[in-house]
Amino acid sequence: MLEDYFSLQLSFAERYAAAADLPLSASIAHCTNLRRRLNLWGPAGVNRWNDFIARIGDPKNERRDTLSLCMQWYERRPQLATGRSFGCFSFDPPDASGVLRIHFIPPETTSTSPLACANTGARAQELCELFSYVRRNVPGVLSVRGVSWLYNLEAYRRLFPCSYVMSIQAINVPLHLNGSSIWGQVLNWRQEVKPNMRDALLARMITMRPEAPWKAFPFQALTATSDVAEFYEQFT
Repeated sequence: MLEDYFSLQLSFAERYAAAADLPLSASIAHCTNLRRRLNLWGPAGVNRWNDFIARIGDPKNERRDTLSLCMQWYERRPQLATGRSFGCFSFDPPDASGVLRIHFIPPETTSTSPLACANTGARAQELCELFSYVRRNVPGVLSVRGVSWLYNLEAYRRLFPCSYVMSIQAINVPLHLNGSSIWGQVLNWRQEVKPNMRDALLARMITMRPEAPWKAFPFQALTATSDVAEFYEQFT
């Protein structure tokens, strides 16, 4: 499953390297989420990531060699201590402005589509648990923010307070491609590449703009924000 995902990311990186006149290693670091997938994010992963980039960027490598290297490193990735999560949801502690960032990452044990109508109640319960925990244990929260391609979907938007949904808008700054806020759209809940999204991305890559590679994706990441009081009112 992930082999197809890594292959698509490598195709994207190769196209970006050609469009931006960059070495493949630099392109992989800039516009794939391989570093996160290999659990090499942050200071603790710097040395291993640099080693990986040096190996994967070897011009003598053929595509099958590069893909095989990705899978080998994925299978041997270090196990990281996971932060607190509430089913499909998690959060980052508030920043200096009191903004709490929320994330949606379904567990690997998910057995049905997490955004199916039948699972709306379960997602609402997870948000109740998350914001009840935040209200009791996380001081200094003033507002809630999300950034994701998922805000394009009604099935996701319906989970949140009206004021939060009404705030959804495009992002007017350069976007990072090293997480799942954009790359997540090419996978289904089984972590399989969606054929229609793969084909759409491959077609759009042909006209990729090197100054804005994220524009090649069918769905753009959107952002939403509202006062945390709106979440407390609905979920606690």
